[in-house]
Amino acid sequence: MKKFILYTSLIVSLVVILSSCNDFLEEEPKTFLSPDFYFTSEAQLVAAVNGVYTYLDDIFISQIEIGSQTYLFLELLSGYADRPYSGSWIGLSQAISLDVKEDNSYLQIYWQSHYTAIENCNSILENFDKMTPEIISESKKNMLFGEVYFLRAFNYFNQVRMFGEIPLKVTSTKSLSDVVSELSSIDAVYAQIESDLLKADSLMVNGPWASGEGRVARGAVKSLLAKVYLTMAGYPLQKGNEYNQKAYDQAKAVVQSKQFYLFDNYADLREPSNENSGEYIFMIQRESQYAGSPTHFNTLPYPGPATPISAIGSMGGGMGPALSFYGSYPEGDLRLEEKAYYYTKHETLDNPDVIVEFGRPYIYKFWDQAAAETGNSGRNYSLIRYADVLLVLAEAKARLDGGTTSDAAAIDAYYEVRSRALPDEGKPASISVDNILKERYWELCFEGQTWYDLIRTRKAFNVTTGNIVDMVGYNAPGHPEGRPFKESDLLFPYPLREKRLNPNLTR
Repeated sequence: MKKFILYTSLIVSLVVILSSCNDFLEEEPKTFLSPDFYFTSEAQLVAAVNGVYTYLDDIFISQIEIGSQTYLFLELLSGYADRPYSGSWIGLSQAISLDVKEDNSYLQIYWQSHYTAIENCNSILENFDKMTPEIISESKKNMLFGEVYFLRAFNYFNQVRMFGEIPLKVTSTKSLSDVVSELSSIDAVYAQIESDLLKADSLMVNGPWASGEGRVARGAVKSLLAKVYLTMAGYPLQKGNEYNQKAYDQAKAVVQSKQFYLFDNYADLREPSNENSGEYIFMIQRESQYAGSPTHFNTLPYPGPATPISAIGSMGGGMGPALSFYGSYPEGDLRLEEKAYYYTKHETLDNPDVIVEFGRPYIYKFWDQAAAETGNSGRNYSLIRYADVLLVLAEAKARLDGGTTSDAAAIDAYYEVRSRALPDEGKPASISVDNILKERYWELCFEGQTWYDLIRTRKAFNVTTGNIVDMVGYNAPGHPEGRPFKESDLLFPYPLREKRLNPNLTR
C-alpha cells in the first residue's frame, strides 16, 4: 500500500519510495531511505520506479460519502454526466454547479498527488549517471528512466491543464528553503513536458511498443506526445498547425506500429484477459487483494434494486449519463445497445432468470463481474486507449487541412472508431473537425477525457441541437439551468492549503 512522502507547498521530499520486492505492483509496504544510500542496485531502481506508478490510482481516493471518488469530479464538471445519488459531497456539488472553490478537497488531492509523483520522479532522474553498467544493463536502465520521464510528463500535463501557471520543478527538494517556488508560464511547463517525452522516446527507441505488465512502453510515450501536441496546437497556447502536424505524426507512428487494435465489440473492453493489450495502451494497474472497483460500484443504479444485481449495491448512483447526452447518439449506434456502454436492466445477482428494470439508463462501460460477485476486483483502469489515438490523428489532420480533410490515414482512423459503432455506415469521403469531436464525446465519455477536450478546444457538444458550439456560453445538461460555462471556469483555483504555504499562488 502507498505511503505519502512528507510534503509542504511542493510536496517536499528528501527520500524516495522503495520496496522489498521487484515484481511490478506486487511490492509490499514501502519504507524510506535517503537517496545517498540508495540506487546501488537494479532492484532498488526498479522498486523506486514502481513506487511512482502507485500515484496514478489516486484518482480513486474517496471522501466520506458514498460515490465520492476523485475521478468523478472532472466528469461531473464536464456536464455530460449526472449524479443519481441523492446526497452530494460538497466538492462534487461544486463541480455540478460550476462553482469550484479554493477549499475544494478534490483540488488538494490532484495537487498533492501530482507533485508527490513529480518529486519522486525528480529524485530518481538525478541518479541516472549513478546507475553504471556494473549495476544495470544499458537497455534496462534506459527503459526504466524512460518510464520516469514519461510519468513526470504525465503528471505535469494533468497539472498544467487544471491550474495553468504552476511551479515547474525538475530537481528534488534538498532543503526547506526550496519549498516556495515561483510560478512558471504555461508555455514553459509544456516545453518541459515535451522535453521529457522526447527524452523518454529516445531512451526507449529500441524497446517494445507495448507492455503486457502495464509498464510505460513506446506506444504510451508516442500516444501521450500526440495528445500533448494536439493540446499545444489548441488552447491556451494556440501554437497552431506546426503542432497539429506533430500530433498527426506521433499518432500515425502509433497506428503504423501495428501493435494496437480496436476490440471487435464493446464487451471486449470489459474482458479482464484483454487488459494491457489490444486497445489498451496505458492503464492503471490494480490488485484485487488491495482494491474494490469504484468505477463499477459508482455506476450502479440508484436507489439499488430490492433484489441486488451486484455486491454492495448500496454504493451506486455516483455517476450516470445525463439523459439528453444518452439520447444524442446516432440512431442504430451499437454503443447504445443494452450492455454495451449503457444498460437499463440487469439480471439479479442470485438468479439470472430474474431481470430488474431501472427506469433510466446507467453506465455499463465499467461493469466488473468479479466485483459484482465478490465486492473486490483487480480490474485495471484505462488512461490511454487506442480509440483516443485514432481520433487524435483524425482531428490533427482535419485541423491541418483547414477544418475538413480527405486524407486517407485520417479517414481510416476516424472510420475505424465510427464503423464499430455504426457498421452499416459507409466510409466518408471527407471528415470535419466537428465530426471528430462529436465522436470523441460519444466514444470516450466518462473516461477522464471530456473536460480536457472542452478546455483545449473551447468547444462543447450541444446535445439538443447535435452541433459543436462554443464552450463559453453553453449550458451543459448536467449543470443547473441558467449556469452556462464561463471564461472563469477554464482554470481551477489554486488549493487553499497550497496558497497558505506558497505566497506565489495568488489566483
